Amino acid sequence: MKKEKNIQQIEDFLKLRSFALFGASSQKKKFGNHILAGLTKKNYKVYLMHRRANFIDRHKAYSSFKELPEKPEGAILVIPPAETEHVINDIIAAGIKNIWFQQGAESEKAVRYCILNGINVISGECILMFLDHPGFPHNIHKWIWSMGAGK
Repeated sequence: MKKEKNIQQIEDFLKLRSFALFGASSQKKKFGNHILAGLTKKNYKVYLMHRRANFIDRHKAYSSFKELPEKPEGAILVIPPAETEHVINDIIAAGIKNIWFQQGAESEKAVRYCILNGINVISGECILMFLDHPGFPHNIHKWIWSMGAGK
């Protein structure tokens, strides 16, 4: 994918205002928690999706889309690829048309399935790089990406 296409897709994704986030954890150092903090700091509405937890760091967690008070506009996946393949059908069935596969969460099979089902997909990128004023080390990653590594 060319960088120009990626940046437009990313800008469009970040215009959404609500997300289902798969990957937040009671283990504070998990990357999903950093994404949760970054999104909430920017006033995005974030619905945590977790099969077992009811709350994660004072945020309510939901085990299914049926429990949500509204349909999120997008989904962000920060889970292992094998788990990603299991939640894709639920995301599509919920009518969500925008999915961000955080680096390390993508599976070729899941990405292909999403594209075949008309889902807007971003994969292989770190969402934290694209939030305004990302902190260290994401600001360095963003700079490297802008120099051509994201092509």
